[in-house]
Amino acid sequence: MSDFFYAAATSLLLSFLLTPLLVRFLRRRRVLDEGGHRKIHKGFIPSMGGIIIFLSFLLATLLWEPIEAVLHRRFELAALILVFFAGIRDDIEPLRPMHKLVVQIIAAGMVVIAGDIRISSFYGLWGIEELPMWLSYCGSIAFVIFVTNAFNLIDGLDGLAGTLAVFSFSFLCVWFYGVGNDSEAMRTACMIGAVLGFLYYNWQPASLFMGDTGSLVIGFMLSVSTLSFIRLNGSLPDVSYYKFHAILSAGLAVVLLPVFDTIRVFLLRLRQRRSPFLPDKQHVHHVILHLVQTHAKAVRLMIVGYLVIAGLIFWACKYLSDDLLLLSIIAFCIGVNALIKRIVNRSYKKERKKKSPVTG
Repeated sequence: MSDFFYAAATSLLLSFLLTPLLVRFLRRRRVLDEGGHRKIHKGFIPSMGGIIIFLSFLLATLLWEPIEAVLHRRFELAALILVFFAGIRDDIEPLRPMHKLVVQIIAAGMVVIAGDIRISSFYGLWGIEELPMWLSYCGSIAFVIFVTNAFNLIDGLDGLAGTLAVFSFSFLCVWFYGVGNDSEAMRTACMIGAVLGFLYYNWQPASLFMGDTGSLVIGFMLSVSTLSFIRLNGSLPDVSYYKFHAILSAGLAVVLLPVFDTIRVFLLRLRQRRSPFLPDKQHVHHVILHLVQTHAKAVRLMIVGYLVIAGLIFWACKYLSDDLLLLSIIAFCIGVNALIKRIVNRSYKKERKKKSPVTG
């Protein structure tokens, strides 16, 4: 266990010490994110903090993980490097959506096909066990791309994406360590430290944003680690203490908040006859911020809510099957969306009443 702690401490220290250097460099080069329009922040703040997250993670991994394990996961690291450079390019000058998608398909394909990290079974859901090879590949690649971009979209409040990542990777790290997968535990520990060191500078008022460089790297790593979690959980014997019987639901719980928010926003935009890829302020974090007014309260509310809901799902996954639990999760998400809509409508009605002139 000490090696995992030292690995996390190494990436944390690197991230904490290198971030101020990057901030000064970006300010001198005027690589700044301007507030206004759909942005919540005001003024000019450096972006591309993901450079430090990636470098801290990579250096700590190479330092503490055995070379055999690094070589075994070489396709994953190569794909992560590809995503990293695509994120830098997107932060400097936005990539066309199709170009970004092509890069993500290549990176996901390297992990799923070359690295053989994929969902190979539905584990009895709807009576389906082993998946055809083509469906396993296509479904796993789609999962990696969707979760990567969903995490990118959740990065809208100071500290939100980073805090969410720390909790998700912490759960995975403890679980991987418990089942004896030291390689996965080491990688998640390095990512925890790298994000924690960055978070010190990302809490409001943030002095640095992670940018697409950070959110894409973290989202990609989270999606791949979740695939490994699902596959490894499915191979555990039923008597194992770490076994989640609702295997797919447990994997969904790890990434539930960004997945729920992305699906919700896409459906809202389609209902409004707008492109689902056009940015706006309909994300859950925008709604919560509108209601509570401060970044800190909004982030705390979202993280606490997510931890409670994910915790309940993980507890239920120990005893229920995917057939029942997945339907329950979908029904719950529909209910939460309806509640959010009702609260927002009430809030806007009150604002309109305050602004309307008094007649009589």
